[in-house]
Amino acid sequence: MSNYSGCEVSFQVYNTLIYACHKRGLVKLGAKWFHMMLDTGVRPNVATFGMLMSLYQKGCAVEEAEFTFSKMRSLKVTCQTAYSAMITIYTRSGFYNKAEQIIDFLTEDEVNLNLENWLVLLNAYSQQGKLDEAERILVSMHEAGFSPHVVAYNTLITGYGKASKMDAAQRLFWNLNDVGLEPDETTYRSMIEGWGRVDNYKEAGWFYKALKNAGFKPNSANFYTMINLQAKHGDEEGAITTLSDMLAMKCQYSSVLGILLQAYERVGRLNRVPSVLKDSFYRHVLVNQTSCSILVMAYVKHCLVDDAIKVLQDKQWKDSVFEDNLYHLLICSCKELGYLDNAVKIYTCMPKPDKPNLHITCTMIEIYSGMGRFAEAEKLYLNLKSSGISLDMIAFSIIVRMYVLSGSLKDACSVLDTMDNQKNITPDIYLLRDMLRIYQRLGMLDKLADGY
Repeated sequence: MSNYSGCEVSFQVYNTLIYACHKRGLVKLGAKWFHMMLDTGVRPNVATFGMLMSLYQKGCAVEEAEFTFSKMRSLKVTCQTAYSAMITIYTRSGFYNKAEQIIDFLTEDEVNLNLENWLVLLNAYSQQGKLDEAERILVSMHEAGFSPHVVAYNTLITGYGKASKMDAAQRLFWNLNDVGLEPDETTYRSMIEGWGRVDNYKEAGWFYKALKNAGFKPNSANFYTMINLQAKHGDEEGAITTLSDMLAMKCQYSSVLGILLQAYERVGRLNRVPSVLKDSFYRHVLVNQTSCSILVMAYVKHCLVDDAIKVLQDKQWKDSVFEDNLYHLLICSCKELGYLDNAVKIYTCMPKPDKPNLHITCTMIEIYSGMGRFAEAEKLYLNLKSSGISLDMIAFSIIVRMYVLSGSLKDACSVLDTMDNQKNITPDIYLLRDMLRIYQRLGMLDKLADGY
Protein backbone atom coordinates (compact mmCIF):
# COMPACT_ATOMS: atom_id res chain seq x y z
CA MET A 1 0.00 0.00 0.00
CA SER A 2 0.99 3.61 -0.57
CA ASN A 3 0.54 6.38 2.00
CA TYR A 4 -0.61 9.92 1.07
CA SER A 5 -1.25 12.46 3.89
CA GLY A 6 -1.78 9.64 6.32
CA CYS A 7 -4.21 7.82 3.97
CA GLU A 8 -3.29 4.41 2.64
CA VAL A 9 -3.94 3.91 -1.08
CA SER A 10 -4.71 0.28 -1.92
CA PHE A 11 -5.24 -1.54 -5.22
CA GLN A 12 -9.00 -0.87 -4.85
CA VAL A 13 -8.40 2.87 -5.28
CA TYR A 14 -6.31 2.38 -8.42
CA ASN A 15 -8.75 -0.18 -9.78
CA THR A 16 -11.56 2.34 -9.37
CA LEU A 17 -9.61 4.90 -11.38
CA ILE A 18 -8.62 2.33 -14.03
CA TYR A 19 -12.23 1.14 -14.26
CA ALA A 20 -13.34 4.70 -15.05
CA CYS A 21 -10.71 4.87 -17.81
CA HIS A 22 -11.83 1.47 -19.11
CA LYS A 23 -15.45 2.60 -19.34
CA ARG A 24 -14.52 5.82 -21.16
CA GLY A 25 -11.82 4.36 -23.42
CA LEU A 26 -9.02 6.52 -21.98
CA VAL A 27 -5.97 4.45 -22.91
CA LYS A 28 -3.21 6.91 -21.98
CA LEU A 29 -4.76 7.88 -18.67
CA GLY A 30 -5.37 4.24 -17.78
CA ALA A 31 -1.72 3.44 -18.53
CA LYS A 32 -0.66 6.42 -16.43
CA TRP A 33 -2.58 5.16 -13.37
CA PHE A 34 -1.10 1.68 -13.86
CA HIS A 35 2.46 3.02 -13.93
CA MET A 36 1.75 5.12 -10.84
CA MET A 37 0.36 2.02 -9.17
CA LEU A 38 3.60 0.16 -9.86
CA ASP A 39 5.80 3.12 -8.86
CA THR A 40 4.07 3.37 -5.49
CA GLY A 41 4.52 -0.32 -4.78
CA VAL A 42 0.86 -1.32 -5.01
CA ARG A 43 0.44 -4.84 -6.37
CA PRO A 44 -2.11 -5.14 -9.22
CA ASN A 45 -4.60 -7.99 -9.06
CA VAL A 46 -6.55 -10.00 -11.66
CA ALA A 47 -9.17 -7.25 -12.02
CA THR A 48 -6.48 -4.64 -12.72
CA PHE A 49 -5.00 -6.64 -15.57
CA GLY A 50 -8.41 -7.62 -16.94
CA MET A 51 -9.61 -4.01 -17.16
CA LEU A 52 -6.34 -2.71 -18.60
CA MET A 53 -5.98 -5.38 -21.25
CA SER A 54 -9.62 -4.95 -22.33
CA LEU A 55 -8.99 -1.19 -22.57
CA TYR A 56 -5.87 -1.74 -24.68
CA GLN A 57 -7.75 -4.19 -26.91
CA LYS A 58 -10.43 -1.57 -27.64
CA GLY A 59 -7.78 1.03 -28.44
CA CYS A 60 -5.44 -1.46 -30.16
CA ALA A 61 -2.62 -0.13 -27.96
CA VAL A 62 0.05 -2.71 -28.73
CA GLU A 63 2.97 -1.31 -26.72
CA GLU A 64 0.93 -0.66 -23.59
CA ALA A 65 -0.63 -4.12 -23.82
CA GLU A 66 2.77 -5.80 -24.22
CA PHE A 67 4.16 -4.02 -21.14
CA THR A 68 1.10 -4.82 -19.01
CA PHE A 69 0.97 -8.46 -20.14
CA SER A 70 4.67 -8.93 -19.42
CA LYS A 71 4.22 -7.40 -15.95
CA MET A 72 1.30 -9.73 -15.27
CA ARG A 73 3.37 -12.81 -16.07
CA SER A 74 6.32 -11.59 -14.03
CA LEU A 75 4.02 -11.16 -11.00
CA LYS A 76 2.61 -14.68 -11.55
CA VAL A 77 -0.93 -13.34 -11.88
CA THR A 78 -3.24 -15.39 -14.11
CA CYS A 79 -5.91 -13.35 -15.88
CA GLN A 80 -7.76 -15.23 -18.61
CA THR A 81 -9.08 -11.97 -20.10
CA ALA A 82 -5.53 -10.65 -20.49
CA TYR A 83 -4.46 -13.65 -22.59
CA SER A 84 -7.50 -13.29 -24.83
CA ALA A 85 -6.92 -9.55 -25.25
CA MET A 86 -3.23 -9.97 -26.12
CA ILE A 87 -3.97 -12.66 -28.71
CA THR A 88 -6.75 -10.53 -30.21
CA ILE A 89 -4.55 -7.42 -30.40
CA TYR A 90 -1.80 -9.32 -32.20
CA THR A 91 -4.27 -11.05 -34.55
CA ARG A 92 -5.94 -7.77 -35.54
CA SER A 93 -2.54 -6.19 -36.12
CA GLY A 94 -1.43 -9.09 -38.31
CA PHE A 95 1.29 -10.19 -35.84
CA TYR A 96 0.34 -13.85 -36.12
CA ASN A 97 3.66 -15.25 -34.87
CA LYS A 98 3.36 -13.16 -31.71
CA ALA A 99 -0.25 -14.29 -31.28
CA GLU A 100 0.87 -17.92 -31.42
CA GLN A 101 3.56 -17.17 -28.85
CA ILE A 102 0.84 -16.00 -26.44
CA ILE A 103 -1.10 -19.18 -27.25
CA ASP A 104 1.96 -21.18 -26.17
CA PHE A 105 2.03 -19.18 -22.92
CA LEU A 106 -1.47 -20.46 -22.16
CA THR A 107 -0.07 -23.98 -21.88
CA GLU A 108 3.20 -22.89 -20.27
CA ASP A 109 1.37 -20.87 -17.60
CA GLU A 110 -1.19 -23.65 -17.07
CA VAL A 111 -4.15 -21.34 -17.71
CA ASN A 112 -7.57 -22.93 -17.28
CA LEU A 113 -9.22 -21.81 -20.54
CA ASN A 114 -12.66 -20.22 -20.43
CA LEU A 115 -15.10 -19.85 -23.35
CA GLU A 116 -13.59 -16.53 -24.43
CA ASN A 117 -10.12 -18.07 -24.59
CA TRP A 118 -11.32 -20.90 -26.84
CA LEU A 119 -13.11 -18.50 -29.18
CA VAL A 120 -10.06 -16.25 -29.40
CA LEU A 121 -7.87 -19.25 -30.27
CA LEU A 122 -10.29 -20.26 -33.02
CA ASN A 123 -10.24 -16.74 -34.44
CA ALA A 124 -6.45 -16.47 -34.32
CA TYR A 125 -5.98 -19.63 -36.39
CA SER A 126 -8.91 -18.93 -38.72
CA GLN A 127 -7.72 -15.41 -39.52
CA GLN A 128 -4.35 -16.64 -40.72
CA GLY A 129 -5.82 -19.54 -42.70
CA LYS A 130 -4.64 -22.35 -40.39
CA LEU A 131 -8.01 -24.03 -40.58
CA ASP A 132 -6.93 -27.57 -39.75
CA GLU A 133 -5.50 -26.24 -36.49
CA ALA A 134 -8.73 -24.27 -35.94
CA GLU A 135 -10.78 -27.47 -36.40
CA ARG A 136 -8.61 -29.21 -33.80
CA ILE A 137 -9.21 -26.30 -31.42
CA LEU A 138 -12.97 -26.74 -31.91
CA VAL A 139 -12.71 -30.46 -31.08
CA SER A 140 -10.55 -29.72 -28.01
CA MET A 141 -13.06 -27.10 -26.87
CA HIS A 142 -15.86 -29.68 -26.94
CA GLU A 143 -13.65 -32.27 -25.22
CA ALA A 144 -12.98 -29.73 -22.48
CA GLY A 145 -16.71 -29.76 -21.69
CA PHE A 146 -17.87 -26.64 -23.51
CA SER A 147 -21.13 -26.92 -25.41
CA PRO A 148 -21.18 -26.17 -29.14
CA HIS A 149 -21.29 -22.40 -29.65
CA VAL A 150 -22.55 -20.60 -32.75
CA VAL A 151 -19.74 -18.01 -32.55
CA ALA A 152 -17.18 -20.81 -32.79
CA TYR A 153 -18.82 -22.22 -35.91
CA ASN A 154 -19.21 -18.74 -37.42
CA THR A 155 -15.50 -18.09 -36.89
CA LEU A 156 -14.56 -21.26 -38.75
CA ILE A 157 -17.12 -20.65 -41.52
CA THR A 158 -15.71 -17.14 -42.03
CA GLY A 159 -12.17 -18.56 -42.12
CA TYR A 160 -13.09 -21.15 -44.73
CA GLY A 161 -14.88 -18.46 -46.74
CA LYS A 162 -11.81 -16.23 -46.78
CA ALA A 163 -9.74 -19.22 -47.91
CA SER A 164 -12.32 -19.98 -50.66
CA LYS A 165 -12.91 -23.44 -49.17
CA MET A 166 -16.67 -23.32 -49.36
CA ASP A 167 -17.26 -27.09 -49.31
CA ALA A 168 -15.82 -27.12 -45.80
CA ALA A 169 -17.86 -24.01 -44.85
CA GLN A 170 -21.01 -25.67 -46.22
CA ARG A 171 -20.26 -28.82 -44.18
CA LEU A 172 -20.04 -26.75 -40.99
CA PHE A 173 -23.24 -24.90 -41.84
CA TRP A 174 -25.28 -28.06 -42.27
CA ASN A 175 -23.67 -29.50 -39.13
CA LEU A 176 -25.16 -26.74 -36.99
CA ASN A 177 -28.51 -28.50 -36.59
CA ASP A 178 -26.76 -31.76 -35.71
CA VAL A 179 -25.09 -30.09 -32.71
CA GLY A 180 -28.27 -28.31 -31.61
CA LEU A 181 -27.48 -24.84 -32.96
CA GLU A 182 -29.38 -22.44 -35.21
CA PRO A 183 -27.56 -20.22 -37.71
CA ASP A 184 -27.62 -16.53 -36.79
CA GLU A 185 -27.24 -13.49 -39.03
CA THR A 186 -23.43 -13.73 -38.93
CA THR A 187 -23.63 -17.32 -40.18
CA TYR A 188 -25.74 -16.37 -43.17
CA ARG A 189 -23.69 -13.27 -43.92
CA SER A 190 -20.44 -15.25 -43.88
CA MET A 191 -21.90 -17.88 -46.22
CA ILE A 192 -23.01 -15.16 -48.66
CA GLU A 193 -19.54 -13.61 -48.64
CA GLY A 194 -17.82 -16.97 -49.02
CA TRP A 195 -19.90 -18.09 -51.99
CA GLY A 196 -19.53 -14.65 -53.52
CA ARG A 197 -15.76 -14.92 -53.24
CA VAL A 198 -15.79 -18.12 -55.35
CA ASP A 199 -18.31 -16.59 -57.81
CA ASN A 200 -21.12 -19.02 -57.04
CA TYR A 201 -24.18 -16.85 -57.58
CA LYS A 202 -26.67 -19.69 -57.09
CA GLU A 203 -25.45 -20.54 -53.57
CA ALA A 204 -24.90 -16.90 -52.57
CA GLY A 205 -28.43 -16.09 -53.73
CA TRP A 206 -29.87 -19.00 -51.74
CA PHE A 207 -28.21 -17.85 -48.53
CA TYR A 208 -29.22 -14.22 -49.22
CA LYS A 209 -32.87 -15.28 -49.41
CA ALA A 210 -32.46 -17.57 -46.38
CA LEU A 211 -31.01 -14.65 -44.41
CA LYS A 212 -34.07 -12.51 -45.13
CA ASN A 213 -36.53 -15.38 -44.58
CA ALA A 214 -34.99 -15.96 -41.15
CA GLY A 215 -35.85 -12.36 -40.25
CA PHE A 216 -32.31 -11.01 -40.49
CA LYS A 217 -31.07 -8.07 -42.54
CA PRO A 218 -28.18 -8.09 -45.03
CA ASN A 219 -25.21 -5.85 -44.27
CA SER A 220 -23.35 -3.57 -46.69
CA ALA A 221 -20.86 -6.32 -47.61
CA ASN A 222 -23.74 -8.64 -48.58
CA PHE A 223 -25.29 -5.95 -50.77
CA TYR A 224 -21.95 -5.30 -52.46
CA THR A 225 -21.42 -9.03 -53.08
CA MET A 226 -24.89 -9.59 -54.49
CA ILE A 227 -24.84 -6.58 -56.82
CA ASN A 228 -21.47 -7.65 -58.22
CA LEU A 229 -22.67 -11.22 -58.76
CA GLN A 230 -25.91 -10.06 -60.38
CA ALA A 231 -24.04 -7.73 -62.71
CA LYS A 232 -21.65 -10.49 -63.70
CA HIS A 233 -24.35 -13.13 -64.20
CA GLY A 234 -26.83 -10.86 -65.97
CA ASP A 235 -29.63 -11.00 -63.39
CA GLU A 236 -31.17 -7.55 -63.75
CA GLU A 237 -34.34 -8.52 -61.87
CA GLY A 238 -32.22 -9.72 -58.96
CA ALA A 239 -30.28 -6.47 -59.03
CA ILE A 240 -33.53 -4.48 -58.84
CA THR A 241 -34.51 -6.50 -55.75
CA THR A 242 -31.13 -5.91 -54.13
CA LEU A 243 -31.36 -2.17 -54.81
CA SER A 244 -34.79 -2.12 -53.14
CA ASP A 245 -33.32 -3.92 -50.12
CA MET A 246 -30.51 -1.38 -49.92
CA LEU A 247 -32.92 1.54 -50.03
CA ALA A 248 -35.12 -0.14 -47.41
CA MET A 249 -32.03 -0.21 -45.17
CA LYS A 250 -31.72 3.59 -45.62
CA CYS A 251 -28.54 3.37 -47.73
CA GLN A 252 -27.84 6.68 -49.46
CA TYR A 253 -28.91 6.85 -53.09
CA SER A 254 -25.59 8.24 -54.30
CA SER A 255 -23.64 5.44 -52.57
CA VAL A 256 -25.96 2.77 -53.98
CA LEU A 257 -25.66 4.27 -57.45
CA GLY A 258 -21.86 4.28 -57.19
CA ILE A 259 -21.80 0.59 -56.18
CA LEU A 260 -24.18 -0.31 -59.01
CA LEU A 261 -22.20 1.52 -61.69
CA GLN A 262 -18.91 0.12 -60.44
CA ALA A 263 -20.28 -3.44 -60.52
CA TYR A 264 -21.62 -3.21 -64.07
CA GLU A 265 -18.59 -1.28 -65.30
CA ARG A 266 -16.25 -3.94 -63.90
CA VAL A 267 -17.86 -6.66 -66.04
CA GLY A 268 -18.32 -4.48 -69.13
CA ARG A 269 -22.12 -4.46 -68.96
CA LEU A 270 -22.90 -0.83 -68.18
CA ASN A 271 -25.40 -0.86 -71.04
CA ARG A 272 -27.69 -2.92 -68.78
CA VAL A 273 -27.87 -0.22 -66.08
CA PRO A 274 -30.85 1.65 -67.67
CA SER A 275 -32.93 -1.53 -67.29
CA VAL A 276 -32.07 -1.68 -63.58
CA LEU A 277 -32.62 1.98 -62.68
CA LYS A 278 -36.37 2.18 -62.41
CA ASP A 279 -39.20 3.67 -60.38
CA SER A 280 -38.19 5.51 -57.20
CA PHE A 281 -34.47 5.12 -57.85
CA TYR A 282 -34.70 6.72 -61.28
CA ARG A 283 -36.94 9.44 -59.89
CA HIS A 284 -34.27 10.22 -57.30
CA VAL A 285 -31.64 10.53 -60.04
CA LEU A 286 -33.83 13.03 -61.85
CA VAL A 287 -34.17 15.31 -58.82
CA ASN A 288 -30.65 14.99 -57.38
CA GLN A 289 -27.84 16.87 -59.11
CA THR A 290 -25.04 14.68 -57.70
CA SER A 291 -26.64 11.36 -58.65
CA CYS A 292 -27.62 12.71 -62.06
CA SER A 293 -24.04 13.82 -62.71
CA ILE A 294 -22.56 10.48 -61.61
CA LEU A 295 -24.93 8.56 -63.89
CA VAL A 296 -24.57 10.65 -67.06
CA MET A 297 -20.78 10.78 -66.70
CA ALA A 298 -20.70 6.97 -66.56
CA TYR A 299 -23.01 6.71 -69.57
CA VAL A 300 -20.90 9.11 -71.64
CA LYS A 301 -17.67 7.35 -70.65
CA HIS A 302 -19.09 4.13 -72.13
CA CYS A 303 -20.62 5.76 -75.23
CA LEU A 304 -24.20 5.47 -73.97
CA VAL A 305 -24.87 9.00 -75.15
CA ASP A 306 -28.57 8.49 -75.93
CA ASP A 307 -29.15 7.25 -72.39
CA ALA A 308 -27.23 10.20 -70.97
CA ILE A 309 -29.23 12.67 -73.06
CA LYS A 310 -32.52 11.07 -71.95
CA VAL A 311 -31.55 11.51 -68.29
CA LEU A 312 -30.58 15.14 -68.92
CA GLN A 313 -33.84 15.81 -70.72
CA ASP A 314 -35.90 14.11 -67.97
CA LYS A 315 -34.11 15.75 -65.03
CA GLN A 316 -36.19 17.79 -62.59
CA TRP A 317 -33.57 19.96 -60.91
CA LYS A 318 -32.95 23.56 -61.95
CA ASP A 319 -29.48 25.09 -61.71
CA SER A 320 -28.22 26.74 -64.88
CA VAL A 321 -24.64 27.18 -63.69
CA PHE A 322 -24.36 23.57 -62.53
CA GLU A 323 -26.01 22.40 -65.75
CA ASP A 324 -23.55 24.36 -67.93
CA ASN A 325 -20.61 22.93 -65.99
CA LEU A 326 -22.00 19.42 -66.33
CA TYR A 327 -22.49 19.73 -70.10
CA HIS A 328 -19.00 21.16 -70.44
CA LEU A 329 -17.58 18.25 -68.42
CA LEU A 330 -19.42 15.73 -70.61
CA ILE A 331 -18.22 17.36 -73.81
CA CYS A 332 -14.63 17.53 -72.54
CA SER A 333 -14.85 13.88 -71.51
CA CYS A 334 -15.89 12.90 -75.05
CA LYS A 335 -13.07 15.02 -76.46
CA GLU A 336 -10.43 13.43 -74.22
CA LEU A 337 -11.69 9.92 -75.06
CA GLY A 338 -11.63 10.72 -78.78
CA TYR A 339 -15.41 10.40 -79.22
CA LEU A 340 -15.86 13.67 -81.11
CA ASP A 341 -19.18 12.71 -82.72
CA ASN A 342 -20.59 12.05 -79.24
CA ALA A 343 -19.44 15.49 -78.12
CA VAL A 344 -21.27 17.05 -81.07
CA LYS A 345 -24.39 15.04 -80.26
CA ILE A 346 -24.40 16.21 -76.64
CA TYR A 347 -23.81 19.83 -77.66
CA THR A 348 -26.60 19.70 -80.24
CA CYS A 349 -29.09 18.42 -77.65
CA MET A 350 -28.16 20.76 -74.83
CA PRO A 351 -30.40 23.76 -74.11
CA LYS A 352 -29.10 26.94 -75.69
CA PRO A 353 -29.16 30.06 -73.49
CA ASP A 354 -29.57 33.60 -74.81
CA LYS A 355 -25.84 34.17 -74.39
CA PRO A 356 -23.43 31.39 -75.35
CA ASN A 357 -21.18 29.84 -72.71
CA LEU A 358 -17.61 30.89 -73.50
CA HIS A 359 -15.96 27.67 -72.30
CA ILE A 360 -18.42 25.29 -73.97
CA THR A 361 -18.29 27.26 -77.23
CA CYS A 362 -14.49 27.30 -77.33
CA THR A 363 -14.36 23.57 -76.64
CA MET A 364 -16.79 22.94 -79.48
CA ILE A 365 -14.78 25.20 -81.84
CA GLU A 366 -11.75 23.07 -81.00
CA ILE A 367 -13.72 19.84 -81.59
CA TYR A 368 -15.21 21.01 -84.91
CA SER A 369 -11.74 22.10 -86.01
CA GLY A 370 -10.34 18.68 -85.16
CA MET A 371 -13.09 17.10 -87.28
CA GLY A 372 -12.37 19.43 -90.19
CA ARG A 373 -15.81 21.01 -89.85
CA PHE A 374 -14.54 24.58 -90.07
CA ALA A 375 -17.83 26.14 -91.18
CA GLU A 376 -19.54 25.05 -87.92
CA ALA A 377 -16.50 26.16 -85.93
CA GLU A 378 -16.50 29.60 -87.54
CA LYS A 379 -20.24 29.94 -87.03
CA LEU A 380 -19.75 29.41 -83.30
CA TYR A 381 -17.00 32.03 -83.24
CA LEU A 382 -19.10 34.61 -85.06
CA ASN A 383 -22.01 33.93 -82.69
CA LEU A 384 -19.66 34.38 -79.76
CA LYS A 385 -18.31 37.60 -81.25
CA SER A 386 -21.75 39.07 -81.85
CA SER A 387 -22.85 38.25 -78.29
CA GLY A 388 -20.45 40.86 -76.89
CA ILE A 389 -18.72 38.40 -74.59
CA SER A 390 -15.05 39.28 -73.96
CA LEU A 391 -12.71 36.54 -75.08
CA ASP A 392 -9.80 35.40 -72.95
CA MET A 393 -6.35 34.31 -74.08
CA ILE A 394 -7.38 30.63 -74.38
CA ALA A 395 -10.38 31.54 -76.53
CA PHE A 396 -8.26 33.63 -78.88
CA SER A 397 -5.70 30.84 -79.09
CA ILE A 398 -8.38 28.26 -80.06
CA ILE A 399 -9.94 30.55 -82.67
CA VAL A 400 -6.57 31.47 -84.21
CA ARG A 401 -5.66 27.79 -84.44
CA MET A 402 -9.02 27.04 -86.06
CA TYR A 403 -8.32 29.52 -88.86
CA VAL A 404 -4.74 28.28 -89.25
CA LEU A 405 -5.95 24.68 -89.63
CA SER A 406 -8.54 25.77 -92.19
CA GLY A 407 -5.87 27.67 -94.14
CA SER A 408 -7.52 31.09 -93.56
CA LEU A 409 -4.42 32.93 -92.41
CA LYS A 410 -5.88 36.37 -93.09
CA ASP A 411 -8.86 35.59 -90.86
CA ALA A 412 -6.42 34.37 -88.21
CA CYS A 413 -4.54 37.65 -88.53
CA SER A 414 -7.81 39.55 -88.15
CA VAL A 415 -8.47 37.68 -84.89
CA LEU A 416 -4.99 38.64 -83.68
CA ASP A 417 -5.75 42.30 -84.46
CA THR A 418 -8.93 42.02 -82.39
CA MET A 419 -6.89 40.56 -79.57
CA ASP A 420 -4.37 43.44 -79.77
CA ASN A 421 -7.20 45.96 -79.58
CA GLN A 422 -8.55 44.33 -76.44
CA LYS A 423 -5.31 45.38 -74.65
CA ASN A 424 -5.67 43.12 -71.61
CA ILE A 425 -4.57 39.86 -73.29
CA THR A 426 -1.05 38.52 -72.77
CA PRO A 427 -0.31 35.63 -75.17
CA ASP A 428 1.32 32.51 -73.80
CA ILE A 429 4.29 30.87 -75.54
CA TYR A 430 2.07 28.67 -77.73
CA LEU A 431 -0.05 31.55 -79.00
CA LEU A 432 3.11 33.62 -79.61
CA ARG A 433 4.52 30.85 -81.77
CA ASP A 434 1.27 30.70 -83.77
CA MET A 435 1.42 34.50 -84.23
CA LEU A 436 4.99 34.42 -85.49
CA ARG A 437 4.24 31.63 -87.96
CA ILE A 438 1.20 33.51 -89.29
CA TYR A 439 3.10 36.78 -89.73
CA GLN A 440 6.00 34.97 -91.37
CA ARG A 441 3.78 33.14 -93.86
CA LEU A 442 1.92 36.35 -94.70
CA GLY A 443 5.16 38.30 -95.08
CA MET A 444 4.14 40.82 -92.42
CA LEU A 445 7.68 41.74 -91.39
CA ASP A 446 6.76 44.63 -89.11
CA LYS A 447 4.38 42.46 -87.14
CA LEU A 448 6.97 39.70 -87.08
CA ALA A 449 9.60 42.05 -85.72
CA ASP A 450 7.19 43.33 -83.04
CA GLY A 451 6.38 39.75 -82.09
CA TYR A 452 10.04 38.89 -81.60
